[in-house]
Amino acid sequence: MALKNQTQLLFAQQLEEMLKTMPMDKVRITELCKRCHTIPQTFYYHFHDKYELVAWTFLYDFSQVYVDQAPKYSVESIIVNLKQINQRRIFYQKTYNQHSQNSIDQYIQKFNIQSATEAVESFSGQAITPQQINNIKYHSYGMMGIFKEWIEDENCLTIEELAKFQYDHTPEFLREAYQAYRFKNSNVFL
Repeated sequence: MALKNQTQLLFAQQLEEMLKTMPMDKVRITELCKRCHTIPQTFYYHFHDKYELVAWTFLYDFSQVYVDQAPKYSVESIIVNLKQINQRRIFYQKTYNQHSQNSIDQYIQKFNIQSATEAVESFSGQAITPQQINNIKYHSYGMMGIFKEWIEDENCLTIEELAKFQYDHTPEFLREAYQAYRFKNSNVFL
């Protein structure tokens, strides 16, 4: 793992530890940096704010399943990804409860829409249509809403049921594109 990713992972791990004892709005970058034995400038070199760090953690979990591997968008790969996320369930519960202007939702939605657009354009060899982008947005907003309910224990779906639901409700054109698309580290960690 590159030094940059190791530093980012250290920040993510320490933030996760902090969230075990305090809410997200009480987390201060200076305290996080102290726990990482670094200075705030190092944090701000890597992240705009603590919400971007949370988004990076989400993308890190995503990357453990999908990045730099043969295409495999399937119910099984979604299950593996959800299990990875479930290991940090308390972390995600605490971060999703934040409703500030820089919420985790904004970062994740931006990633979902960008990656879906790239996958579709790469697969089709054509620019994405307005109808496709609207379908992608509709799917992303809906799935992230259900995901948020699941992470907050407001939805009784099992990991397997949620994965099947997500796969079955992915628009056909997007499912085909994801099955052929290879996520690259440089695309995930912009």
